[in-house]
Amino acid sequence: MIVHKSVSASSPRLSIILLDWGCRERFTTLDWLLQQDVPKDQYELIWVEVYDRVVDEVLKKADVVITCNQQGIYHKHVGYNAGLLHARGELICVCDSDAVFPPDFVRSVFRSFQMESGGSAVPLVLMHYEWRTSLLYPEGLADTETLKDSERWQWWPLIVNEGACMTVRRADAIRFGGFDEHPSYRGYLCGPYDLGWRLINAGWQEVWHDEAVALWHFAHPDPIGTNGQRASLKQLLEKAYPHINGHALTAVEAFSTGRFQPLRENRNIWALRMRNRRIGSELETRYADLTEQSGYSFLAVWSLWLSLAKEIIGQYLADRVWIPFRKGIVSFLGPRVAGRLRAMYQDRILPRRINYEVPADAPTLLCSVKRYNLVKFKDEYFAVPKSIGHLDLSTDEGRVHPDLLVAKNYEVILEKVHVASRG
Repeated sequence: MIVHKSVSASSPRLSIILLDWGCRERFTTLDWLLQQDVPKDQYELIWVEVYDRVVDEVLKKADVVITCNQQGIYHKHVGYNAGLLHARGELICVCDSDAVFPPDFVRSVFRSFQMESGGSAVPLVLMHYEWRTSLLYPEGLADTETLKDSERWQWWPLIVNEGACMTVRRADAIRFGGFDEHPSYRGYLCGPYDLGWRLINAGWQEVWHDEAVALWHFAHPDPIGTNGQRASLKQLLEKAYPHINGHALTAVEAFSTGRFQPLRENRNIWALRMRNRRIGSELETRYADLTEQSGYSFLAVWSLWLSLAKEIIGQYLADRVWIPFRKGIVSFLGPRVAGRLRAMYQDRILPRRINYEVPADAPTLLCSVKRYNLVKFKDEYFAVPKSIGHLDLSTDEGRVHPDLLVAKNYEVILEKVHVASRG
């Protein structure tokens, strides 16, 4: 990915992401978006080219220009995520980069998210209507008022078009993993509705925008395969994966099953989402970053299975073999001799088998040796005389008891215990 330009305002309220995959015949959408009736510093225009084409007109008019340098059949969602990661607005809007926008479009978005008075955006999935026609873009079009003449422009009946334009809060887009980069979304039949439907599954309300601020979209020279037109072979080959009535199969399946995380999350969005977590205890941080995005490796999981099997077999042998055998030995040797052997094992052999490297964010009992309990807290080891009773080693007062033995090394604390026991 290459950022060719980045000059937008430091804190825009809305980031408009416009996508190209080397196919746009004209770039007048930027003109319509630069004619909005709100100050330009309130929104930014992010142009993302999924291949490597850089257009001078785009460089001049967009605030941020990115190329993704993809090869082969394009992946729009990767481009959406590139725009999302560079967006600075509280809201992001993903929309047709060849549509005509009414001059109050941005203002109407702020109104929908209850931001007109300067407040924060409410959680929402805002879908935008779009008028479509079989006519090509007219030369010299300068005023959107003329587009309201439906007979002249032969607009088709207004229908919901989930892939045309969608606005959500940027924080929500990141919280739910951004746009799904699963391979099934390659090609033409995908769109921002992937994320929108997953947000709806998570409880966000979907609202279809006022028809009065709908976008206008003229036909391409190469038909899109709707409204009775036949798509070209080239466009048919851009349908890289099965679909349901023109909607990506993976998105429909996610919507129908209630899934709200992507199948393949962008690595940078994953890292950003993970940094935004608020963990409530030091203990839980032990588990918060144990793996990378892909989770545990096969070998790591297999090792844990072996450890579990060892634990179960060990307990079985202890219950069925070792405990009966030990009772037989005690009966044979007598309680006195067996007690001495047990004390020798607990004082000399058992401490050497303890996993003293276990993390200890709170005082953790490791074992008992002679008249002491060995406790680890953070990176220190403490030998607490059993005669003291309860001692809170997490406090400064508890760690300065005169009879307490302290060391930075486990072997050293063991030696101190043995020396103190001989004294």
